[in-house]
Amino acid sequence: VVSVLIESGNLSAEPDQEMLARFPRDGGHNWLFVGQVAPHKAQHDLVMAFACYRELFDDQARLFLIGREMGSAYRSALVRLVHALDLDDWVVMPGSVSTNELVAYFELSDAFVCLSDHEGFCAPIVEAMSRGLSVVAFAAAAVPDTVGDAGVLIDSKEPEFVACVVHALFESPDLMVRIGDRAIARARQFARERSEEAFVGAMGRAIELLS
Repeated sequence: VVSVLIESGNLSAEPDQEMLARFPRDGGHNWLFVGQVAPHKAQHDLVMAFACYRELFDDQARLFLIGREMGSAYRSALVRLVHALDLDDWVVMPGSVSTNELVAYFELSDAFVCLSDHEGFCAPIVEAMSRGLSVVAFAAAAVPDTVGDAGVLIDSKEPEFVACVVHALFESPDLMVRIGDRAIARARQFARERSEEAFVGAMGRAIELLS
């Protein structure tokens, strides 16, 4: 098993300063998810959990959903859901963004929350971990293998449960620091150089078996 090659530019770029200024840190906690706007990424579950979190704990919280749409029907349904829950001012869906804007969204966020039903690897989780960002993720498909012990894995997407898990994390600064330290160490395991070396080794072994 070899991890995907993480684009190093996404890890080292400087944040877009205009984007940082657009969303001043005004006391609320910010959630982030990066991924195609598609049903299997389950942004609808994220919106429901986020709505519960705002209702129960933090009415100044924001949710950043970054990523290009994979067909317009799902995004349209997502926009209708956001509007029905009166979250138009609190759920930000900019579509595709530049690398510098993406880095700004990472810096603006307090947790990376992933409720995908399927991920083959989820490179944005590694990008989040490389910055010491706390990860809360639904333990589906490859996500547990990517996160390891460097985040909070959950086995339910029930909205109130997700909201309470994220809130408990924010209420435990020492735990967030420990998770952040583990996340940075975990991300180093997916450094491009290591992945390239592992890929070459795997291909070499495969060629030997076939020859």
